Amino acid sequence: MGASTRPRNMCEAMRRLMQDEIAHEVREAEMNGKKEMALSLAGMGMPAEKIAEAAKVSLKVVQGWLAGSMSLAK
Repeated sequence: MGASTRPRNMCEAMRRLMQDEIAHEVREAEMNGKKEMALSLAGMGMPAEKIAEAAKVSLKVVQGWLAGSMSLAK
């Protein structure tokens, strides 16, 4: 009986692993989009506080993105 439930449990584990990976990829893509938007808005002169509000992320996150883009520009 244990052998008959094992494949189902393994399939369930694989399904959950795939769902977790997809969810991670979606969150990463969303953050990349927000980062691109933040850099564009900063380039237009918008203050970091307003960018954070628009992107719905913390000011600290926006400041990190902007600091990273400044180091790349050097």
